[in-house]
Amino acid sequence: MKYCLILIVLCISSFALGDDDFYTIEDLLKEDFSDVIEAEVEDDQKWLVPQFDGSLKWMTEQEAKDQTIKTEIVEQIKWAINHFSNKRRKVRFLLFTQKNPVKWQEIDMDRPETLERSNFNASHPTRIFSHGWLGGVHHDLNTQLVDAHLQNGRKENYNVILVDWSCWAMTVNYYFARLRTRKAGKRTAELIDFLHEKTGMPFETTYVYGHSLGAHVAGFTGKQVTKGKIKTIIGLDSAMPLFRLKNPQNRIADTDAEYVESMHTNGQVLGFYNPIGQAAFYPNGGRSQPDCGFSPFNCSHGRAVTYLAEAIARGNKNSFDTVTCDEFKDVKARNCSKSSGGVKMGDPDNFKKAKGVYFLETNEKSPFGIGDQYFKKITRIFVIVM
Repeated sequence: MKYCLILIVLCISSFALGDDDFYTIEDLLKEDFSDVIEAEVEDDQKWLVPQFDGSLKWMTEQEAKDQTIKTEIVEQIKWAINHFSNKRRKVRFLLFTQKNPVKWQEIDMDRPETLERSNFNASHPTRIFSHGWLGGVHHDLNTQLVDAHLQNGRKENYNVILVDWSCWAMTVNYYFARLRTRKAGKRTAELIDFLHEKTGMPFETTYVYGHSLGAHVAGFTGKQVTKGKIKTIIGLDSAMPLFRLKNPQNRIADTDAEYVESMHTNGQVLGFYNPIGQAAFYPNGGRSQPDCGFSPFNCSHGRAVTYLAEAIARGNKNSFDTVTCDEFKDVKARNCSKSSGGVKMGDPDNFKKAKGVYFLETNEKSPFGIGDQYFKKITRIFVIVM
């Protein structure tokens, strides 16, 4: 039955228009679907893998792969039927600046004139953001981060580029999206090299952020640039299911940029809990966030983006003060009390001073930053005990 469905798609594909800018049905079969079939399975470890209906299901990587093979054929047939009315670019790069804060300008490397006509300014810092599974251009988390940069408290001008890889991320299969993070990262790396070559964009002022699966897109971007080394990569609650701590070559890692930072808000559920950057931040312990409750797609996972957006928007008034933990195990015990020397979560200058593990508490609602109140509280407790 499976191969009959593939034949149906192949028959439909004979009527598809061939356009290098867009997915053709041949692309889907030869590239996307074949990658799923050929993907190697490392071991029989079980993961809590997010499902399209909002649940979490214990699955081995092989089980996730088998489920994807069964369902992705159907998804591709649906796409084939709507082919003429639903053409999609593989990965799009959408530019926002202070001159166009609402309506994006697409930068298409195959059409260099789109860059020439855009408001991109190489003398301004560049910030590139990759969404996660089921994300897209209009997702609220994207809006938060774009607005934060364009209305930032430091009064700086930015080039903000959204990496729209929804052609791969908008799928019922988490496993399929997970497989595409490396290719989305490669395309983003090509963009960075392109901007550097065409405009002289400095790597020193280029930061790449990613949320959930997008964090791994950011990591693979850093691994695959060829013209320099990205200054900063920030993984925002980097997706954990089907990614292994022991294999940094297959996930975001601390060597992917000159400085790599990780923020953990839903650890051991949807996000990594162990530190995976040169500096790792654990708001409220890093597993769940205040006033979020529990759901597989709860706000704890997305809160990492919200925290970063608030930090950027407040600029020098960033109030995400932290304390230092001697070791990661101290985060679990909330046994962190040393002064961080002024390190604040979300500070764009953290590459100068942040290293190790940091803990902080936040408010339940915006504004989330509470300044140094936590450090003062634990200092008073320490003095009383002494």
